[in-house]
Amino acid sequence: MKKIVAYLSAFILIIVGTLSLSSCSKKSFYSEWNKAGANIEKDNMFETITVDEIESKLGNKEESFAVFFGSSNDSQSVKDVSAMQYTADVKNYEGKVYFLTTTKLKTQSKMKEIKEKIKVDISDMDASVQCVLFEKGKVEFNTSKKDSDEVKKFKIDEEISIIAVLEYVIEYYPVK
Repeated sequence: MKKIVAYLSAFILIIVGTLSLSSCSKKSFYSEWNKAGANIEKDNMFETITVDEIESKLGNKEESFAVFFGSSNDSQSVKDVSAMQYTADVKNYEGKVYFLTTTKLKTQSKMKEIKEKIKVDISDMDASVQCVLFEKGKVEFNTSKKDSDEVKKFKIDEEISIIAVLEYVIEYYPVK
């Protein structure tokens, strides 16, 4: 009986330890971006999404959605995330927008996987936050493609305004 209790205790200890380690190792959007210098609240507007979740959503050919992409290692992305949160706060936007943090995805193998799974080449993206609109299973437009006609409507003084893109996404692609 003592052996059973000892084995059961050891098993429970292993499970609790594993769960504790896995929850500690997973960074939240807030902790990563706040540490990078973004001015955001813990309860922010960003809903993290993974490549696999995007791929799954693309399988639903009737669904349309927008995803913002950016790396917490890029100072311009950090400024963009802060500006996006500020804009949402000023407009009293209570909803969420999807965000894929690319900080740990910029290896050759990860970039290839992303291109294959969701048809987005993150190696084309510069240091600012980019947005990709997915319409019914395919990429409708990608703000990293600066010269596309769809993207030109978001340009102000030859630069794409991530705030104009955000306002468009909030209106037409809210997270449900």
